Amino acid sequence: MAMVVRLEDEEGVIKGVHHYLIQRYPLDKLEKEVYQLLKERGSLPLSAIWKNFHCHLWEVSAALRRLREKGLIEEAPPTPKAYHGFKKERL
Repeated sequence: MAMVVRLEDEEGVIKGVHHYLIQRYPLDKLEKEVYQLLKERGSLPLSAIWKNFHCHLWEVSAALRRLREKGLIEEAPPTPKAYHGFKKERL
């Protein structure tokens, strides 16, 4: 039986056939956790958000897009403050 994996991708990131793409972070759960992280820490660059979760970059991007579509977050240019004092906590 073949497994079908639907990838939510609006950014055009190239995805090939890799066994690790089968392991996915549930987007609903990731969306809630990303929102909580942003509430706690404020504005963060994509790379800083991604380093807090054991998932694919496209999954974080999809979660952020969902939050933007719901009007819960706004995208803004990163500030230098966003990059200072970053610690990887959830890996």
